Amino acid sequence: MKPRFLFAALALAYASHAGTTFAQAFLSDPRLVEGRGIKAGNFELHPGIAVAGGYDSNYFQGAGTENGVTALNGAQVSVREPVIDAWRLQVTPSFSMLTRGVRASQEGGGPLPDLTLAAHADASYNALWANQSQYSSYVTNQDDVGVSAGAALNVFPARTWGGDLGAEYNRIIEASNDPTVSNAWKRDNIRGTAGISFRPGGGLFSVRVGYQANVTLFESSGFQTLNNIVHSLQLGSTWKFLPRTALVYRGNITWLEYTDTRPQTLGTGQTFDSQIGLNGLISNYFGLLGMIGWAGTFYNTAAGTAQNFDSVIGQAQLTWYPNPQNQVPGPNAMPVGLSSVALGYTRSFGPSYLGTYFQQDRGYLNTVYFFGQRFVASLAGGLSHVTRPASFFANVPATAAPGQDVQSPGSGENRVDGVAFLEYRLSTSVGVNTTFRYDAELDHRVYQIAFGSPTGDDLKFNRYQILLGARWFL
Repeated sequence: MKPRFLFAALALAYASHAGTTFAQAFLSDPRLVEGRGIKAGNFELHPGIAVAGGYDSNYFQGAGTENGVTALNGAQVSVREPVIDAWRLQVTPSFSMLTRGVRASQEGGGPLPDLTLAAHADASYNALWANQSQYSSYVTNQDDVGVSAGAALNVFPARTWGGDLGAEYNRIIEASNDPTVSNAWKRDNIRGTAGISFRPGGGLFSVRVGYQANVTLFESSGFQTLNNIVHSLQLGSTWKFLPRTALVYRGNITWLEYTDTRPQTLGTGQTFDSQIGLNGLISNYFGLLGMIGWAGTFYNTAAGTAQNFDSVIGQAQLTWYPNPQNQVPGPNAMPVGLSSVALGYTRSFGPSYLGTYFQQDRGYLNTVYFFGQRFVASLAGGLSHVTRPASFFANVPATAAPGQDVQSPGSGENRVDGVAFLEYRLSTSVGVNTTFRYDAELDHRVYQIAFGSPTGDDLKFNRYQILLGARWFL
């Protein structure tokens, strides 16, 4: 793998919360993407198509051009990352389907059927034109299609014993800060899940034992050493010890393996995490979720001493529902048209493509608000502080020989992300909308690209996107 790609992978490891650059903002929330639907036999169908166009201020998330910059290893380097702005057009057909009766049950209209099936598929084509003619060839090479498709089958969801199966495919399209490479972070993610649930006492207590496999395959040859497979054993349970409040537990044992010969900084091995907490309504208008636990990694690397995470993880969230609720809406069963405002904090960890892991502390605000079913406002954003251990490559002193194992203290980075989606619905199935997205790395983190190189890679960037669009949906 080229050295520059290694540094680009650092930013990639922290971009998971943003999803694909090509996806339109409403796709992640069924309350926004789905309308009244079409009844067809035992299914409820939701087709749709959206078109949006606008401006991207910094498509490659470049830091700019600067001379005489001091890298983290003390070397004097120059940063050559042009800020390239572009005009873009997105066309996104989408389709989802749901077993009839599920929506009514979610909204308090009856029991769940014994067999439920939900499926979705969407594709986002993205066309780009450089705002500056000298960059036209770089920008037009980024045109591509992002894809998301999945299905979930639930057997006996309201009985004492039940089971579930799920599959998901995502083709994620993302550019690196090197404009000469077409969609360097383009990757395919395939996930499969299976579980068995036990719910005695009419569902007052439930426990699920599950398995998940996750495969990530990079399409660009320079990143294929990052291809990996993750296996997880899952345990989750809830106990409704009060009518509107439940004790919640979730735990995972995970195995990570890279499919190719690993670069020396990548870690492979096991992780363990366990959390317990409460989820419930503290009034008809306010919900509270609190989780606390511990996680640890047991990674080994191809060279040097592996760095491992061993610390507290958790989540705290306060949610306001403008309309009174009798029970906490499920995370995967938010009724269409339900408004909510959530303020929260998470402390999490994950495998890193530079070093072995990263730790993320993130405060966030998520809002979906419906005004008379005509105007919809969706706001989501947060501030993240990301820390990681010393790597075996990025901070090696300029005088060190290639491959020398020199560790240095971990560093912290602060990132901002935000998306605002505003839509006015001309009818129950036609809307005009605008999307504003902002992403930024607030700190200068400059790495020397290769030992003795006069060039550095700066992770700092600012980027905003403004899109105007329209969509038809049922």
